[in-house]
Amino acid sequence: MRRISRFPMTLALALAATSAVSLMLPTDGAFAQRAEKKGKKGKEEAPQLELSPEFRNAFAAAQTAFGANDFVTAEAKLTEAAAVAASPDEKYLTGKMTLQIGLKKQDDAMQMQGVEMALASGKSTEVELRTFNSFIGEKALVKNDFGRARTYLTSAVQAGQTGPVNLFQLAEAHFGEAIAKSGGRSIDATNAPLAAQGLPYLQRAVEAQLAGDKQYAASWAKRGFQIARATKSDSTTWAQLLLQADSGKGAWNEVIRAVQGDNRNFTSEQSLDAMRLLRMAGGLNSASDYQEYIEAAGAARRPTEVIALIEEGKAAGIITDSNATFKEALATANSNRADYIATLPDSVRDSRGKATPNVTLATADAMLANKQFAEAEELAALALTKNVEDKERAMMVQAIAQVQQGKYEPAKQTLAGVTGVRAPIAKLWALYIDQKTGAAAPAAAPAA
Repeated sequence: MRRISRFPMTLALALAATSAVSLMLPTDGAFAQRAEKKGKKGKEEAPQLELSPEFRNAFAAAQTAFGANDFVTAEAKLTEAAAVAASPDEKYLTGKMTLQIGLKKQDDAMQMQGVEMALASGKSTEVELRTFNSFIGEKALVKNDFGRARTYLTSAVQAGQTGPVNLFQLAEAHFGEAIAKSGGRSIDATNAPLAAQGLPYLQRAVEAQLAGDKQYAASWAKRGFQIARATKSDSTTWAQLLLQADSGKGAWNEVIRAVQGDNRNFTSEQSLDAMRLLRMAGGLNSASDYQEYIEAAGAARRPTEVIALIEEGKAAGIITDSNATFKEALATANSNRADYIATLPDSVRDSRGKATPNVTLATADAMLANKQFAEAEELAALALTKNVEDKERAMMVQAIAQVQQGKYEPAKQTLAGVTGVRAPIAKLWALYIDQKTGAAAPAAAPAA
């Protein structure tokens, strides 16, 4: 599986968190001892830093040079201070000053060194924990150092850095690490759990986008759908998000084709359930789509459905009269159309009587193919009461007939009962109903 290009990195280091530190009157309690002592008049004393005279002198000189924009001297004096830095306060100040000089010099390596030193001191503020961990994590992600990126981006998110891009990056760190460990092209079974752990972060990213911009990137939903399928996770949520984000009909084709690809053991009848949905959703966009539909339906078995389908394909400019495959299918369908229609009334009558469950179901499907949806719904339900062997097929015929009549809630109830091989297709039909009725995508699972 090829990783999609990343969302443009927009994390910026908070300059307020990297401002120069005054040694004369420190006011940032994150690098102080935090002991709140009371004076004789009841006033709180300023927190004190644990600094040795040697460090204080060298660091003060570095600060003076930095303030004068003499970065060569500032760096030299800071090196002297770093050599004697022993306490957490001293290491924190050294890291902060290293970062400040690195920012002025636009030296990425120096910035990274300063951030890592400040974090390691244990004295960083809450704001710095978010920005510093994000800074390191993003840099690591750009370099495809996924394990390191995941470690630091997780810390950033746990510290409250939960913007859409931050969450997206953390998800990508999981995906990228799993792909890299799998050999760089796909996700194997061993690393699938690691990739799956990134999916809740990606959905939180989508939700954060929705909360802020009232929309989200279709590429993020597509990424989630791809990873969910690759890790054999439930892709229903991601399919719905992808379908909602896509303003055209391409997503329906992609989602249905993906489900078919994951279920290569579908029979022609099961594939027909999928192709009927693709047609209803407006996702038939190539001659091969129409040809597959016709092969699943059967020009002799469902002639009226095939004739209508070919006419639609011609109207859309996808099927041409010169195509031999479609000419042959159309000829077969036309030659069987009259007898097919003539037998339907007797089949319906017999199905309402003593016809076998299988005959009743076949008649229900024929009525569905002939766009007699009320009768199709009735006979499919009747086949179920007769204990038809293929209950899932009967429920699908019933549900599709209900959808065609706009009976969306009854259809969803019918689809909910579909199990086995047809279950993935039944879920897609339910998603189609949700899209038609404006239902929201399911909530995200909580991230670890």
